[in-house]
Amino acid sequence: MTISKLLYFGDFIVIPIAVVALLALAISEGRAAAAGPLALSLGLGLFVWTFVEYVVHRFVYHRTPFFTQLHGAHHAKPLALLGFPSFVSSGLLVAAVFFPLREYSLVAASGVTSGMLLGYALYMFVHHATHHFAIQPGDVLYRPWVRHMAHHYHDGGNFGVTTGFWDAVFGTTIRRGGRIAPV
Repeated sequence: MTISKLLYFGDFIVIPIAVVALLALAISEGRAAAAGPLALSLGLGLFVWTFVEYVVHRFVYHRTPFFTQLHGAHHAKPLALLGFPSFVSSGLLVAAVFFPLREYSLVAASGVTSGMLLGYALYMFVHHATHHFAIQPGDVLYRPWVRHMAHHYHDGGNFGVTTGFWDAVFGTTIRRGGRIAPV
């Protein structure tokens, strides 16, 4: 769905605030002893995000009727500001990750949620940049741009936007000429 610039870019305001609040909550709970577990859980959250990004893009955006229609609009008009408002996407992520993990550990819940939110923000930035920035060979975003443009032109692979790791793991990397790498 087409959304306003404020809602499109809102996550870049909401996510840093949420991450700072979650990290402050974890530090106030665990003090100095929280530093190690917090850093580990934040790293875990970033890693888990890359898998969630791949799964959602491959199986939800490309195989679930409602989302396939919305994602198809992005493929048809890649420069349009399409998506869900930040309070929906970030809110769902917090609800699905923080609250269940909170029962286990506030520090772990805060770290994993923060890592996933940062991963989500990175995904949104990289995805936006691949469509709106003039990326050149040698730029740090050149490889993600090449991967994502191959996805738009061949549509059967390269579901990871921030990383091609899971495409390599599951054999969905698009090679030159549009061929999918074998499993």
